Amino acid sequence: MPSHSSHTASASVARARADGEATRANIIEAAGRLFAERGYAETTSKAICERAQTNIAAVNYHFGSRDELYLTLLREVHKRVMSMRFLREIAGSPMSAEDKLGVFLEGLISAIVDSTSWHTRLWAREILTPSPLLSQVLREEAMPKFQVLSGIVSEITGLRPGTPALTCCVLSVLAPCLVLLVLDPCVESPLRELFDRPAAELAAQMRVLALQGLQAVRNRA
Repeated sequence: MPSHSSHTASASVARARADGEATRANIIEAAGRLFAERGYAETTSKAICERAQTNIAAVNYHFGSRDELYLTLLREVHKRVMSMRFLREIAGSPMSAEDKLGVFLEGLISAIVDSTSWHTRLWAREILTPSPLLSQVLREEAMPKFQVLSGIVSEITGLRPGTPALTCCVLSVLAPCLVLLVLDPCVESPLRELFDRPAAELAAQMRVLALQGLQAVRNRA
């Protein structure tokens, strides 16, 4: 029968683990907001510690360095905006390629338009003012997703994977989404009213436009 001291030790370990997870989550949230506000170059480790109300030892313990913390944030952004698991589920579903594209667009547009978190703002800042870590994140997170989306677009157009023509088609699908991503909804612009529309309605219209272009490519081929 376990002794009282064993129960006490187990409880202490569980409490320490919970405290560590809470500290890690708090650092991520504080750093995410700061990097989104100031950018990679202007966000210091000291500012992160002050915002998270912790010390540099805690940051280094959980992440190793400021750069590793920033990479963790960018990976969190990719999971929040469009996870690889969700995209693979779409690609592997029995739906038509056209419906797969529609579900993809609705998920992505919803994440961009409906989001009030720091995630999309951080990614928009990273695209506009790239950090030295952008290429690594694109290689690890963006490229695999681009390949999955390319497979869906290949089904619609009949173009072979890996061809420049197919890459142009995928870019034509993503371009309107990227414009919405980097656009600040608080700034007055001709596109400002798009953020007031339901994401599903906006995605449906983008699906129509995308499919018309992709079908035109298929017909020409």
